[in-house]
Amino acid sequence: MAALTPKENYLRVGRGEIPEWVPAFMPYKDHGPATAVAGPFVITSGQAEMITGWQQPHGDWKDMWGANYTFEAGMNAGLPKPNAFILDDVSKWEQVIKHPAVPQHDWAAMAKAELDKIDRTQTAVAAELGFQPFQQLVAFMGFTEALVALYEDPGSCIDLLNYMADWYVPRIETTLDYWKPDVMTMGDDTAAQANPFFSIDVYRSVFKPIYARITKPVKERGVLINFHNCGRSEDFVGEMIDVGANYWNPCQEENDLTAVQKKYGSKIALTGGWKYNIKLDDTESTVRGFVREYLDTYAKNGGFIAMAFAGDFTAGPEGFAKWAPVNGWINDEIYEYGTAIYRGRF
Repeated sequence: MAALTPKENYLRVGRGEIPEWVPAFMPYKDHGPATAVAGPFVITSGQAEMITGWQQPHGDWKDMWGANYTFEAGMNAGLPKPNAFILDDVSKWEQVIKHPAVPQHDWAAMAKAELDKIDRTQTAVAAELGFQPFQQLVAFMGFTEALVALYEDPGSCIDLLNYMADWYVPRIETTLDYWKPDVMTMGDDTAAQANPFFSIDVYRSVFKPIYARITKPVKERGVLINFHNCGRSEDFVGEMIDVGANYWNPCQEENDLTAVQKKYGSKIALTGGWKYNIKLDDTESTVRGFVREYLDTYAKNGGFIAMAFAGDFTAGPEGFAKWAPVNGWINDEIYEYGTAIYRGRF
C-alpha cells in the first residue's frame, strides 16, 4: 500500500482514524509540512495573534476593531495596551464598537496567488476563522473589566459578541468559497496555567453559542476545525468537541491529557503535551529517549499530533539555527519511532 502524504496522514487523525505515522508540528526529512497557513484573516486582520512575535510591529497599533495593542522590547508578542482600553462599560458597546470596513480585494486572485504556492496534493491548507471572542473582549476592556462584565452583564457581552459574529460569518464564508481549506483554525485562550479564567457555566452560556455560530458554515462543508486553547483548558474540551473541534492545540502538560484521551478517545486529536526541558548539551540518545517516552505516553492509540521542540521558539531565526541539530533529532525520532508505533495497524 502506498504511503500516505503528509496531508492525508494529518487529516486522518482529525477524522478519528489511525495515521501511518505520528504527525508533527514541524516537517521532517523528506516530508514537507502537513499544513500551510493561508486565507484572508492572516493577511487583513491586523490582530496580534496572527503572526509570530519577531515579525510583529514594535510600538503601538490598533487592530481592525479599534483595540489598542503594544509590542515593547522583551515581549514575545503584541498585547492589548494597558490603560488604553476603548470600552469601560459593556452595556454601552454600541456607542464604541463598529463593524470594520470590508476589505476590497479580488478574492479569487488573492486566493489563487496563495494557493499556487502550496502543493495541495501533499499539504493541507489551513485557514483562519479570525474571531477570538474572549480575547477580543479583553482587548476592548482589559482582563479585570472583561471578567467583571461577564458576571455582571453577560447579556451585553453576548450582544456584543453576536454583533461581531454578524461581521465575521460572511468573511468566513468568503474564505470557504475561495480558499476551499482542508482545515480551519480558530483560537481563544480561555485558561491560565493553573485554571480557566471563568466557570464552565459562563463558557456554555456566553462563548459556546458564539463558537457554534462561526463554526457552523465550516462544519456544513465538511472542513475540519483546529481549536487553539492553551493553559489548563481541559474543562472545556467537551464543549470544544460540541462546536466541531477536531484538533486541540496546544494541549499543554498542565492538563491531565491521559484522562482526556480516556474520556474522549478519537473524538478530538491532541496536539502538544511536550514537557521535557532539553538542554543544549544533552546527548542525542537522551533527546531521542525523551521523544520515545513522549510518544509511548500519548500516541499509541492514535488521536495525537506531536508538538515537540527544544529552545525558545519565540527567539527568531538565530534561535532556530542554534537549536537546529537538537530539533533535528527530535523530528527524526518522531517520524522513525512514530512510524513504528502504528506499523501493522494501517
